[in-house]
Amino acid sequence: MEMNEKIPEDQRTDKIEGVHKLPLFAAAGVVILTLFVVIGAQLSDGGKVSRVVGEPVEERALLFRDGSQGIVLVHDANSKALLASFGRGEGAFVRQSMRALIHNRRIRKQDLSAPYALQKAENGQLTLMDPENGKSIGLNAFGKVATGSFAPLLTATAMPKPTTTGG
Repeated sequence: MEMNEKIPEDQRTDKIEGVHKLPLFAAAGVVILTLFVVIGAQLSDGGKVSRVVGEPVEERALLFRDGSQGIVLVHDANSKALLASFGRGEGAFVRQSMRALIHNRRIRKQDLSAPYALQKAENGQLTLMDPENGKSIGLNAFGKVATGSFAPLLTATAMPKPTTTGG
């Protein structure tokens, strides 16, 4: 028999008759099981990672502002006193943390001018928290550079205002 010849339908051996139901039932079972797992996880907070830091023993509300020429200004939210300023190449961790928190507010269309909370827990953990959306950055996880950048802001006093000399 040549390749071009057609085999009569009643002589073909590769015909599939009926629907094989086992694979369909197996696929449906996987889908149903997945739905149960997802719904169960949502209802029970499954997979949620929580971190117990402890109650804050120190807290300060901070405002971060962009100044001229790329300077980042840090103010006490209550007194409006300038606590620190970071020029280009300075305070890289403060600058990046501020950008991340502001980005979270922008995508949620939240107030960009609201203060952030710098908190120190009983165990010494430092956390920068955004009260607007509950997001926080555990600063100790980033090492001494991060904690060294933020810890002084808890106790900082107002920076002296720059004096201008007239000629």
